[in-house]
Amino acid sequence: MFRRPIELRVDRDSVAMGDDVVSHARSMTVPRGTLLSAALERSSPEIRSQGWSWVAVVDREVAAVWSVDHGVQLLVEDRKLTRGPVDIHFRYFVQIDPAWLHRRLAEGARANRQELEAEYAPIARDKHRAELRRREREIDARLLSPECIDTLGHYGAEITLHADIACDFIHEGETWALRRADTMLQVFRGPGGPIASIRPHILGEAWLVAMIGSVVRVATGQAALPDAAPLPGLELTRSAGRWMSRGGGATVVQVRSDHQADAARLAYGRSITEVRALLEA
Repeated sequence: MFRRPIELRVDRDSVAMGDDVVSHARSMTVPRGTLLSAALERSSPEIRSQGWSWVAVVDREVAAVWSVDHGVQLLVEDRKLTRGPVDIHFRYFVQIDPAWLHRRLAEGARANRQELEAEYAPIARDKHRAELRRREREIDARLLSPECIDTLGHYGAEITLHADIACDFIHEGETWALRRADTMLQVFRGPGGPIASIRPHILGEAWLVAMIGSVVRVATGQAALPDAAPLPGLELTRSAGRWMSRGGGATVVQVRSDHQADAARLAYGRSITEVRALLEA
């Protein structure tokens, strides 16, 4: 006797802007009697990045956590599929550790991404910090050049971490954090998003020196930045509350304030040594 296969009606959340341009809904079939765990594995999202968590909702029931790292981790009893169609929706739970997420849901936590993300945030920060410390110990490369580090120290900065993709320091009681993001050097000051995203890297370092040097100048009663004519080649325009460079290409500057834009104009086309000389003239 012919046994009709079971239809799986599968969909998933979008993971980023632009990912939702095309529908992710699709249909597939599995033999009648296929285990739920096997059906979820076969229908799992095509986006396969380590550390990404997905919660599988089967016919409106939270049924499993799926990830590249661990595959299907069921939250319900495994069973043979005998009736269809079966609706499967994979909900994206960002970079929450899949094993931790499965444990919390098994303990009875609601499958509320916002709540679980907030609960996991301090754990994620600790894990990220530990990874940066490991890189600092085991990888010889450093994010900032020796000249930049020397100049920051000259202006009173205390380096607290320096790895190949990150550098943290404290200056005048304020915490600064620098991170490599693909080709960009991102700069954070205090909580919140980056105050600057700059490339090339050498321009980002010169800009950082100008910013820290300006704090020292103000503390000694001088204007924040020297009256030096900017070198040609960098055009900044204000848009949506930010200063942004025009034209893109090899040079990109995105900063928040007028002062940060002035520091970029001072730094553009100049070495750290030249910026430092202007600051101390």
